[in-house]
Amino acid sequence: MAGPGLASHPGAGAGRATHRRGIRRASALVAVLLLLASGASAWLTHHVVSDQEHKLLSERANEISLVLQQTVTSVSTQMTSLARLARLARAGEDPSLFLSEASADLTSPTAEALALLQPEAGTDDYRVVAAVGRGLDPGQSLTGAAAAAAALSGRSSGLVATPVYRAAAGREVGFALSAGAGAVVYRQSILGPPQPARSSSSAFSDVRVVLYAADRPDPDQLLVTTAVHLPLSGSVLYQPYLVGSSHWLLGTQAAQPLVGSVAEDAPWAVLGVGLAGTVLVLMVVESTFRRRDAALALYRSEHRFAEALQERLLRPLESPSGLEVASRYVAASDGQQVGGDWFDLFDLGQGRVGVVIGDVMGHDVEAAAAMAQIRAGLRAYAVEAGSPAEVVARLGTFVETFQAALIVTLVYGILGGPAADGSRLFTWANAGHLPPVLRLAGGGTVQLDGGSSPMLGAPHGQGRPDCSVTVPAGATLLLYTDGLVETRSIDLGQSIDLLCSQLEAESAQGVERVCEAVLGWRAEEQRHDDIALIAVRIPPVAPGTYPAEGPVTSTR
Repeated sequence: MAGPGLASHPGAGAGRATHRRGIRRASALVAVLLLLASGASAWLTHHVVSDQEHKLLSERANEISLVLQQTVTSVSTQMTSLARLARLARAGEDPSLFLSEASADLTSPTAEALALLQPEAGTDDYRVVAAVGRGLDPGQSLTGAAAAAAALSGRSSGLVATPVYRAAAGREVGFALSAGAGAVVYRQSILGPPQPARSSSSAFSDVRVVLYAADRPDPDQLLVTTAVHLPLSGSVLYQPYLVGSSHWLLGTQAAQPLVGSVAEDAPWAVLGVGLAGTVLVLMVVESTFRRRDAALALYRSEHRFAEALQERLLRPLESPSGLEVASRYVAASDGQQVGGDWFDLFDLGQGRVGVVIGDVMGHDVEAAAAMAQIRAGLRAYAVEAGSPAEVVARLGTFVETFQAALIVTLVYGILGGPAADGSRLFTWANAGHLPPVLRLAGGGTVQLDGGSSPMLGAPHGQGRPDCSVTVPAGATLLLYTDGLVETRSIDLGQSIDLLCSQLEAESAQGVERVCEAVLGWRAEEQRHDDIALIAVRIPPVAPGTYPAEGPVTSTR
């Protein structure tokens, strides 16, 4: 039964404190997870963009390497042709054919020279036999890097390149190719001071290129570059390049994002979207929590009101003269403390007493409010109408007309005044409810199955009958709701039979003891519905006498 303790809810204050405090732990956890996801997405996007940038840079480097290969191949082809002419010139002792062809091959006479070399006897130097262009003259002796490359060409089948070396004209680089019988065709290029090369072509304007006549970035071996600042820093792709027997190094760096500015900024865009999404989700989560807290606060307020209402309606009953009455209300085991179960007992005058047990479908505030309406309506009809059948019929019309509740079951009965032997006539009407049980003074039980009709709110085309039985002195009338007997493991009929057996086994006669016995019968089981019950006992009397006047108050 609802008592004073039901109105006390420590969780209500906690809910209001929760509503006032800052970001909740769950919201913070969601924010952290979203931030981690955003960071991971940004990192993954950066990785994909960087990988694509590296692939595009590799493609550009390969294109530049191909152009360089074409240039070196062209130089090698020209020098091979000159080597063949040199052999013919030595055969005729006339270098004029060589000089004529060499002059035609020069693309920049002011920065290049082509010569035919012969080794000088007794030294490692080479003498210029014939030459065209700038920097080499007939009779000139070549020493150092140029002489070393010429000597190496005699032992090599291909082109031999010199390192970058210093000469009178400035920085120079040469290529040597053997012409047989000790003769060497030599090509020399004047590089000038190291500075960014200017190109009329924009084919490689999106990259910076540097080429070293060495296998490592050496400023002294710089051949050509398009970069303003050397050495290149940051992400640079270096590729080794073989020129004959010489090892060069080609470096390539993106001058601008090769993947495009949009893709380059994609990681930041992903991170920004992730941060914005995190803030949005955090606001939504916090808003949801706050709405939930507000709803819970409103629910607790309504719940406390419903509990107060139910406690008022189900307060301890006073026993009319000549009767012993006890009642109980027990909430379901799931913690639901308001519902539609109720009981009532009231004086109808002339020694008659009305007794009710009912159940409104539901376990919420609406069910409790509907129960209060129906309870008040039944009392009003009980005063005006005569028989229980008529009261239940009117109450059914009220429920259907005003839709006071979806479904209602109840038993309403009238205990008449006492006869000479102390017995009373009990007349009842049952609207879809479980049958009352009559426990006789000798211990036997009787299920009062009569007076049945459909539950209130359900369609029906028949009247509302009632039924009567004489209740002898010393007998106890027990009315209850389905929470007392319904289980998931036993059939309802069998469960009612077990209830009757429990009543028969109980030796005590008091109504308080009867209530405790039937409640203790299911104490160890998980209840899924509320329990309401009322027990009315007609005390035994001596023949020819009546019960003493005065109310007997029972304690629930």
